[in-house]
Amino acid sequence: MAGGSNYRIFAPEVWSDYIKVYFKAKLYAANVFRNYTGDLLAQGGDTITLPNLTEGPDANSLTTTTGDITDMIVPETRTQLTVNSWKNASRKFADFEVSRIKTNYGLQQRYLKEDIGPKLAKTFDSTLIGTNGETSNYNLHTGTSVVSITNTAITEALRIAESYSMPIEEMVFFVHPNTYWRQVFRQSQFIDASQLGKNTIAVEAGVSRPLGYLYGKPVYVSNQVGVSTGLSQEGYPATTQRNAFVHPRSIAYAYGRLTPDGPRLREMDVANAYAMRVTADIMYGTAIPGKDEGIKIWNVV
Repeated sequence: MAGGSNYRIFAPEVWSDYIKVYFKAKLYAANVFRNYTGDLLAQGGDTITLPNLTEGPDANSLTTTTGDITDMIVPETRTQLTVNSWKNASRKFADFEVSRIKTNYGLQQRYLKEDIGPKLAKTFDSTLIGTNGETSNYNLHTGTSVVSITNTAITEALRIAESYSMPIEEMVFFVHPNTYWRQVFRQSQFIDASQLGKNTIAVEAGVSRPLGYLYGKPVYVSNQVGVSTGLSQEGYPATTQRNAFVHPRSIAYAYGRLTPDGPRLREMDVANAYAMRVTADIMYGTAIPGKDEGIKIWNVV
């Protein structure tokens, strides 16, 4: 049998809790969008049906003589969210190496904090806001592929959100670090706008904090913000940054039944080798329910 028991330093019962902590600490998009894992666990199976709420008309005047009411027929639609993705981060350790580091607790923490947990978090966030993530399916957009992000593009995103009756007070920005540090902070109007209307409510413990505020709306800066998927799909070159202004309910996701609160961790013997494998996996599905409640904001990279 590969790997002597005396060399086992990666005990799953210890690692599992730690890797979940580091995984969640590295999530940005997933901490903003809606998690429907609880519904999946309650219903069973691997698919959740999400009802799409239809926005009704403005209030009408009642007929003063009869009190008649004009009804709106609700055209019920739905979106199905299916858990159909399975990702893994795995590391193999020869017994000789394990024997040298078995008492090095700091090294164990580094593998969790700087390697396995962040790799899974990066993969998951990319499915939400990355190049081929769900935000690529938003239809609404502003900005251009030929200039840096402008104040006009930001205020246009705010205008679009208001015109489409999105709950703008609940929306957030996702911005790539290059855009945030090289473009936003080179314009004084952005710096001023970051201070006006700043939210002073404390952020829930354990949740990623916004890096700043823009026109009173939280700004999350993440390397996972993607670029255009190309002229044939999004109409912009694949060198164009795709930032976003989003409402949390604009994207739904759920973890699989075997990984309901994030990654699970295992240790395995490696066949025909004096070695062991430490592996963490996550199952999930994503979807955009209902109408567009997100806006793509383009800028040159």
